[in-house]
Amino acid sequence: MVSLKRVAAVAAVSMIGLSACSGTDSAAPAVPGEPKAPGLLADAPVAAAADILPGSTMEKIKKRGELIVGGSLDAPLLSQQNPVSGEVEGFDADMGKALAKYIIGEPKVKIVNSASETREALLANGTVDVVFQTYTITPERAEQVAFAGPYYSSGLSIAVKKGTTGIAKPEDLNGKTVIAGANTPAIPAIKKAAPQAKIVTFGSDPECVQALKQDRGVAYVQDETLLVADAQKDPSIQVVGKPFTSDPYGIGLKHGDDRFKKFVNDWLTKTQGSGLWQRIWKNSLGTVVQGEAPAPPRIGSVPGS
Repeated sequence: MVSLKRVAAVAAVSMIGLSACSGTDSAAPAVPGEPKAPGLLADAPVAAAADILPGSTMEKIKKRGELIVGGSLDAPLLSQQNPVSGEVEGFDADMGKALAKYIIGEPKVKIVNSASETREALLANGTVDVVFQTYTITPERAEQVAFAGPYYSSGLSIAVKKGTTGIAKPEDLNGKTVIAGANTPAIPAIKKAAPQAKIVTFGSDPECVQALKQDRGVAYVQDETLLVADAQKDPSIQVVGKPFTSDPYGIGLKHGDDRFKKFVNDWLTKTQGSGLWQRIWKNSLGTVVQGEAPAPPRIGSVPGS
């Protein structure tokens, strides 16, 4: 799990912050994702031929020649399209490429830009093979999708406009208008921590940040890993206080596909054990969060995984 104290410290010093509304308009075109750093995945594991079971999702992906990932194009440090190169860069993006290499032998990925409200449908109807999108595992979500992992852990934090006073902890949100991503764990967390808060929701991270800057709410509650990148990109935003939840990210899969779930968990175990997970972290989130890569969470360690 990421040292959230380290992230908070960096946020306090660097005024970093990125928000986990987790997605944008799912109608946006699919975008091919190529590795950010050519050497990063050079030694990434590749599945044995015997692991690509006949008739399985893995075989379908390998025959197609690319992994279709539900993800974001606007999440700094996680999955963001580089406006110059067109490449999709970040922790989630590179994890998707590593999984593609494991299945296909090459990191060939197509990212379908998805929204937090549409991820379940995209998996259920087969539009995407997997979702890498700060997808917090919950028992409720696990009734609709399968989750491999968790592959990362973070927690909800609070972002405000720089200079805002009187907000340092969740209880301070009582009686205030608070912004949250639609269909994200922030909503029940706010209701629990600050039952007198008024919650307004938006469908994407840019919309949430814009709403905060327009004073449509005095605070924005979202995953700290994401908030850390928003404030880095926009110094008018800052993260306050410490994370007040623990949120395990899972790799979203089609519900009931047990063979693919085991396959992805086996890949994740190899990725963690080989040090590739840690290198991907250092190449993305680790460029902002000081120190060594955290220990990845134990696979299957949370309800719903």
